[in-house]
Amino acid sequence: MANADRIKKKLQNALKLNGFNVRSAFCSHLIDTFLEANIDLNSADVFEETIKNICTSLEQQCLSGHSIEKEHIDKTIEVCLHSGYEHNETVFSVIRAFDFPKLYYNQDRKIYLPDPKKSKLLADANVKAKMFLDRYSSVLQRTKRTFAQTLLNDERNHLKLQTVDYLLTLSEVQLDRTLILGSLLQIAEGKYYIEDPTGIVELDLVHAKYHPGFYAENIFVLVNGFYEDKILHVSTMILPPGEDHLASRHTFGNLNYFGGPSDVPLKDSKKLKNTMLENKDKMLVFLSDVWLDHPQVFEKLEKLFEQMESFVPPVAFVFMGNFLCESHGCEMMSILKKLFKRLAEIIVKYSVISNVSHFVFVPGSTDPCTPHILPRLELPNYVTADVKKILPNVTFATNPCRIQYCTKEIVVLRSDILAKMLQGSLHKPIREEIPKCLTRTIISQGHLTPLSLNASTVHWDFDYCFSLYPLPDLVVVGDRSEAFKDHYKSSIVMNPGQFCSGDFSFKMYYPTNSIEEAIVDCCIDVNDAMED
Repeated sequence: MANADRIKKKLQNALKLNGFNVRSAFCSHLIDTFLEANIDLNSADVFEETIKNICTSLEQQCLSGHSIEKEHIDKTIEVCLHSGYEHNETVFSVIRAFDFPKLYYNQDRKIYLPDPKKSKLLADANVKAKMFLDRYSSVLQRTKRTFAQTLLNDERNHLKLQTVDYLLTLSEVQLDRTLILGSLLQIAEGKYYIEDPTGIVELDLVHAKYHPGFYAENIFVLVNGFYEDKILHVSTMILPPGEDHLASRHTFGNLNYFGGPSDVPLKDSKKLKNTMLENKDKMLVFLSDVWLDHPQVFEKLEKLFEQMESFVPPVAFVFMGNFLCESHGCEMMSILKKLFKRLAEIIVKYSVISNVSHFVFVPGSTDPCTPHILPRLELPNYVTADVKKILPNVTFATNPCRIQYCTKEIVVLRSDILAKMLQGSLHKPIREEIPKCLTRTIISQGHLTPLSLNASTVHWDFDYCFSLYPLPDLVVVGDRSEAFKDHYKSSIVMNPGQFCSGDFSFKMYYPTNSIEEAIVDCCIDVNDAMED
């Protein structure tokens, strides 16, 4: 009994230090519940982890200015004891871009918290500046952690990270183990600068050596070289280091950063992990540029469904636009409505996949919804109403969208970003290195479209919808370029390629396979057979 009183006092004091004044009766309730669950609060590590989880849960419940009541404590207990086992646990869910969690970084606590401010499509002008500051802040965090780890591992050869104002205070300096982090900026034709919140400095790129990646305007880079006469003569330019999921997670605590109905990250769920491992043959099928007005598309899709019907049905078919290869003028909407209805009627003929598999449709840039600006709304209800009546498991998603399958996190974007990166990049890689460069670029930037707004237009206040921080397990970029797959920092990046061109190729993702074997290339050949 004396031990319980001691732990209760210790718990109450720890919560007070974190800014939470919890009544004695509630502390007793917490202690009794944890002891019944065989949680050893006498262990310093367990106690610290429990305090962290309690504080994160209370913070998420927006308690500022309000007293802590029993319902808040009950919710906290549920989160602490059943991370990933709560009522809103889902095996499969599709998350709209406009429902993604909006977070902000708390400088005092060094963690991310829910942002109470709602985003607007017609945002104020200052939101544009804040958008780039947020991008810079997340890249800077990851880079500092990597540099700190480098210093810990090798004190003799550590790197120093500096800002632009460090250069502006000097007349000349040779940067050896020092790197400057900033975004590329082109003020005049052929004249590039590096910019960060502290200033801007001109770059001389004549002798610059580039590491793999794309170096277009607005991309964050690390440079070193020789600074003289207010010009940084660059010797080396590299992308910021990427950071795998585990290294990023601690800044989010128990907060559900990915989205969905759950309050906690389902990636931690042991129950969902076991569910996934028990279904090792389950996969997801990704197809891009599925032109429903293509003369052969329905014939090829029927062959695909026939093959899937006789094997293990996929968890989901993810179809990405554009769904028409021609504009069809003013009849576009009615034609698309008829084609989608025809597709649904074909799918429903295959009872196994139509009842078991999910069907997700992501619009392309020319599909009818919103103008050419991201994120894009779902296809209009006029087009999709008939499909929803016929198919039981269909979702018309936004672009981008997120998919959660058990503990796997998948991000899907339909956008032709590769051509824009190649066009604006200072360094043009050889053809074989293009997949590697695209993968390194978006993962190092932690962003799906890290280009300037002139190249890739996004709603300023919804820029967080393109964040890849922490890194998901799979990033699907539907691009009209050649299909590819690559991986970096425990994350896979792949492009299914155009389905309605060539050999009608697509890709399948097996969540339980290793990273090297998770993506399987498939096609429907001229003999109407699906081949691996």
